[in-house]
Order: sequence, then C-alpha cells, then structure tokens
Amino acid sequence: MGAAAVDDAASMRAAVRWLSFGAAAEERRDAAGEVARLACGDERTKRLLPELGVVPPLLDMLADARGAAGARVAAAGALLELTRGTHRNKVHIVKAGLLKKLPQLTDEKDLSRSQELALLVLSISSLASTDFPLSTTELLPFLVATLSAADVPSDTKLPCLAALRNLSKKLEHARDVVSSGAVRALLSLSLSLDRKTSEAVLCILGELAAASPAARKAMEEEEEGEAAARAVLEAMTRHESARCQEHATYLAMVLAQGSRALRRRMRQLGVVQALLEVSLLGSPLAQRRAAKILQWFKEEGPQSSRIRAHSGPRMEGDGGTSCPDDDVAGEDGREAKDCRRDTTVGKIVRQSLDRNMMSILRRATASVDLTNVKLLVAELDYRVFKFSLLFW
Repeated sequence: MGAAAVDDAASMRAAVRWLSFGAAAEERRDAAGEVARLACGDERTKRLLPELGVVPPLLDMLADARGAAGARVAAAGALLELTRGTHRNKVHIVKAGLLKKLPQLTDEKDLSRSQELALLVLSISSLASTDFPLSTTELLPFLVATLSAADVPSDTKLPCLAALRNLSKKLEHARDVVSSGAVRALLSLSLSLDRKTSEAVLCILGELAAASPAARKAMEEEEEGEAAARAVLEAMTRHESARCQEHATYLAMVLAQGSRALRRRMRQLGVVQALLEVSLLGSPLAQRRAAKILQWFKEEGPQSSRIRAHSGPRMEGDGGTSCPDDDVAGEDGREAKDCRRDTTVGKIVRQSLDRNMMSILRRATASVDLTNVKLLVAELDYRVFKFSLLFW
C-alpha cells in the first residue's frame, strides 16, 4: 500500500470520527469538506465512504436548524460528491432519509437557496429514470417552492428545473407534477429575463403538455389560458434566442392542437402575428413549426377536418386527431366566414411583411457590402411569394 493510500485511509477514519463525535461545528464542517475531497479522489473511496457510515451524520448536519449555514452547505456539498456517477450511493442516501428532510429545508433561506443543495436534488432526481421507486411526495414541494421564490438566483433554479424535468419525463409522475402547482410556477418563470431559465421552462412546459391532458387542462385554467398564451407570445418575440422560439413554437403546437380555448386566447393576444414573424425570421425548425400552426389557424373551422398527421407532438389519448371543428351552419355561412378570415389574415400578413422588410433593410444597409442587401431582399421576396401562396 502506497503512502498516499495510507494517508487517505487515515483521513477517512478521522473524517468519520469528526462527523460522528465532533463537538464543535467547525470540526464537523471541516470533516464534511474532507469527505467531499476524498469522494472526488477515486471511485473506490467514493463507494467505501457510505459503508463507513458518513451518510447519516451528514444528513443530520444538513437538517440541523441550529447549525451554522456554512456547515450545512458543506454537508450538502459532501453528499453531492458522494452521488456523482454512482447509482448505489444515490440509493443509499435516499434510503437514509434525505427526501424526508427536504420539507424541513424549504423554509431555510440560506440553505434552500444554495446551489449545492439544488445540485444534490438534481442528482437524486435522476433515479426517476431507473427502476428505483423514487417518491415525489417530498421532492416536488421543495422544487416548486424554490422555483416560486423571487430571491432564488438562476444558478440555483436551473438545477431545480432540470430535476423537475427528470420527474416529468416519467408518465406516472406527470400527474403529480401538475397537481403540485408546478405549472403555475413554470408559467410565471417563463417570463424571466434569463435566457437559459426561459429555455428550460418552455422545454418542460412543452413536454408536460404533450404527455399529460391534466397539464394542458391546468394551462387552460390558469388565468383562463392567458398565462400560457402570454408565455408563448413573449418567447416568440425573443429573436436573440433561437431555442426559446423553437420551444415556444412546440408548446404552441401542442396547445393549439389540444384546446380550442387556448387557440382563441392565443389569437386574441396576437400570437398569430408573432408566428408570422417567426416563420420569416426564426430558425429553420421554428419556421416549420410556425408555418404548421399558421395553417391550423387558417383552416380552423369547416376545413380543419382536412388536417393530417404532422411532425408535431403526439398527445396522450389523441390518436393523432386534428383540431376540433367549429360549427357553422349552411354553405353560405361557411363561405362568408372563410372570406372574413382570409381578409383578416391577409391584412396581418401584409403588415408583418412590411415591418419585417423595414427591419431587414435597416440591418442590411448597416453593412458596407451592397451584395448582402440584394441577397436579403431577394430572400424576403421569395418568402413573401411563398406565404402569399399559403394565404391567398
């Protein structure tokens, strides 16, 4: 046995002794830091430490309301290092009672706002994709409370969002996620100025809406659908973030296909206008999705029965059905309604094209190379022709 191995063995024994019998908070904090250092060293030591009994005292440190904030954060960091890359250690920590201690930590601002605890919860949430029966009873309230708090930094919210996504990916957890109030917290968080946060929120909302009718119902009932429609609209206007627009158009596809009330609310808030802009200036994926949704809005009514299977989300219980038909009595009524709809959509198209023409020309004329101007104008002319075929 080498000198380094002998030193590590002595350090492990000392860390276990300080964690279990250390009288001073500084001793236990230093012992937790030593456990984290040893766990980073090699996989064999990482697997051995839980067997030596370091997990129960670390959990006690984490939940000790009288302990110093630094010691509790150090305990969270040590547990995090023990979980990295080891399924067995994650199971060991959950069985030792980590989830049962989470409700005690929700009101502890210094600890619940720490990135170490959020990353620990994220690591544990990965068990949802395995056969281990991970309970969400304590996990979801902690995540929703952290995401709903206004004073939590984005570096802490992002791991919580990733943990929530891990849970929502499993169908048996999707209903629990919805009933926990996560949809309301996500809709509020979707308006965040932080780009990464908005992207993560929109991704989760899209996956939840596609997988769970309860999630779509919750979005429809939240402020009578206005919150979901506003989230989609705000994300589509973020031209600096292609991923935000792609996630927003995916969410709009799911909601537009699954709920007539949400389609109506989106139309009232001006989502059609935003879709037209995305279809012209968005990424290729966002453009395709926006064009598909625009087609649905155009064909909504007597022609909606002609909508076929598409590349968008397939939802539970839908069986690939199209958007619901509107009841219109009489052939003359249909023709009059189609004429009014086409006229309205045509005006919106022309207004959007004029505004986008001015935007593109302003950006193009800022360049010295006039060839770029000609190429941009030619591209816009082509898109104008393509959309004119779609709407007239």
